[in-house]
Amino acid sequence: MADSPSGRSRIDSILMSIKLNSQTHMRVMPHLCCRDKNMIAMRSAILGAYINGIRNLLLVTGDPVPRDGRTLSSGVFDYNSIRLMEFVKEMNTEHFSQDPFVYGGALNPNGVNVDKIIERMEKKMAAGASYFLTQPIYSDEGIERIQLLKEKTGAKILCGIMPLVSYTNACFIKNEFAGIEVPDEVVNRYHKDMSREEAELVAANLANELIEKLWEIADGFYFMLPFNRVSLMDKIKIEKPHR
Repeated sequence: MADSPSGRSRIDSILMSIKLNSQTHMRVMPHLCCRDKNMIAMRSAILGAYINGIRNLLLVTGDPVPRDGRTLSSGVFDYNSIRLMEFVKEMNTEHFSQDPFVYGGALNPNGVNVDKIIERMEKKMAAGASYFLTQPIYSDEGIERIQLLKEKTGAKILCGIMPLVSYTNACFIKNEFAGIEVPDEVVNRYHKDMSREEAELVAANLANELIEKLWEIADGFYFMLPFNRVSLMDKIKIEKPHR
């Protein structure tokens, strides 16, 4: 459950997780970001999550408040994701040692300085992070970077798969989302006049190709489906490739 992504208000991630768990009994994982709460409020939220049975968290620094929203609100950012992880680690030791939280962090593998990425991953692991969720991956270079980061850190990495559902969607993600690299050859597999069904078939094929390439590298996958295109999952194969 995302925590007001891109700095735009959504249902509180912990409350939504509790609601979903109570109605479906599915295991849930709220995201908690450092943008909106000081440590007093964050501690209260974490305690509330714990007494409601939540044991999995994704801890992130968070996106900044959008420019058009800064007249009404401002980011807190009293601490970053590493400090928040250290705080949850302390709570696990002091209060929850019999049944601790399991938590992870975000990973952008596309940064220029790979040594800085490794350094930050190692700091998060020292602070108790047991896994990482990546930004969406689209390129062979991104796959190679994931393999390198795993070799250097030994981290458990779950790779993000976000199908691009149209030419416009592909161009938008390529040009407007910092930290996500969409190669030209991916965009070129779409065209403006495609039907919805044609574009979704390309999206699913790309996702299947990425899963096949990442199968021996990734520790798992998670899926981000634009515009609630849940039906795409019927076309995506999450199975060991036949070679």
